[in-house]
Amino acid sequence: MTKKSDEPQGTRVEHQAPAEPRQWEQQTQPPRQTPPTFTPQSALPAASAALTPPVKCPACGKAAGDELSCQFCDQVLFLPQGITLSTAGLRFGGHILEGVLIICTLVIGWAIWALIVFQYGQTPAKQLLHMRVVYIPQARTARWWRMFFREVIAKTIIGILAAFTLLIPYFWLLWDRNRQELWDKMATTLVVSDRQDRLQPQLSDSRAVTPQI
Repeated sequence: MTKKSDEPQGTRVEHQAPAEPRQWEQQTQPPRQTPPTFTPQSALPAASAALTPPVKCPACGKAAGDELSCQFCDQVLFLPQGITLSTAGLRFGGHILEGVLIICTLVIGWAIWALIVFQYGQTPAKQLLHMRVVYIPQARTARWWRMFFREVIAKTIIGILAAFTLLIPYFWLLWDRNRQELWDKMATTLVVSDRQDRLQPQLSDSRAVTPQI
């Protein structure tokens, strides 16, 4: 005799049939990928800069930051100790003296004098007042062609601009942190006090003899 099962026929197949499609769906579904964690690189230099101690002035010892000169004692940070920015009063006196020399030498004498001392980063008045023009990118005295550009070309351009702006460009050094006039910014120069002529190029230096920028 054949033993009959209590379960109806086909029931076991109906329960097992859906298992295969579920397994197939799980196998064909692509695995999930975790997106990589992004770390901004710009934060790293900022953090390292925050840990870097500020630059100290070699003359007064106070924090100077990223300035070209100390805002407390006027020491020029990329030049030997004792070389300071020329004051606004000394610069103004230099302009007056320059005009007096031009008149007294009938322009021609001043022009010849200026063409000689341009190679030392000076004008006639700056030579008498121990002031000197410094070229910032190379931390040295400005040479002949740079002085010519500063004194003739740049000052002519700023003079034309000043004629239409109530002479305001002539007073630019009063609010500039490094006491630069607009022609100084065009020539990338600073005017410093060099009372002991420590920055004067030596005659043995070929750059002081041959006109250079």
